[in-house]
Order: sequence, then structure tokens, then C-alpha cells
Amino acid sequence: MDYIFYRLYIMYKKHGDPPILSTCIFLSYIVGIAIVILFFCIQKWADIHNVYIYFLNGISSLIFLIAPLFIFVTFCVMVYRKKKIEGLMKKYQGCVRNKLIANWMIWCIPIYEMILGVLIYHFLIN
Repeated sequence: MDYIFYRLYIMYKKHGDPPILSTCIFLSYIVGIAIVILFFCIQKWADIHNVYIYFLNGISSLIFLIAPLFIFVTFCVMVYRKKKIEGLMKKYQGCVRNKLIANWMIWCIPIYEMILGVLIYHFLIN
């Protein structure tokens, strides 16, 4: 996650956007998609096995989806301070992965995640 943060930070900084906030929001978007996929997989598993899971119904399902995102954004803002970002710059500047992984590949992570979620859901149904 540090490497993805580093690459997103550099991309947002080049374009003049607020890099820390924009990077945290993009990472929370990635985590949010994963949480939604997890939610649907747990819900489908519970339906298949006739198990009642209390946090899948009502307002608690909304809390199950939003609370981890809030915690993750808070975590990102607290952890990625100036010293941590400077350490990441030193660690990943000139890294071989910078040439292997293009920027568009990092931007496509949510798309890959959605496709993976659809495939997982399809295999759970069958």
C-alpha cells in the first residue's frame, strides 16, 4: 500500500491537486470497493448456508460499509505525515517498479477490483 500511496502522491502532486487528501480518497475508494465485494460475498454465503448474520440487515449494514472507510481515511491521514512521505520518497525513488508499472495501471486498480468482484459473485451463485 505504501508503494501505491507513493505513486499516487507523485501523480497528484504533478497535477497540482492536494496530494495527501487526494491519495487518501483514492485509496479509500479502492478499500470501499473491496468492502462492498466482501459484504456481498458474506451475504451470499449466508443465504446459501441459511445463516442469519445480524449486521447484513437494516442500518447495521450501512454501518458495516461506512465505518471501515471512515477508519481507513483517518488512518491514512494520521499515518502519512511529512516524515513518512519523505521516507517513501527516498525508498521508492529510482525503484525498478517505477518503470515496470505505468501510471494507468495504478489508476485501473478499481476497475480490476470490480471485475474480480463480479467474477467472485458469479462463482458464488453457481
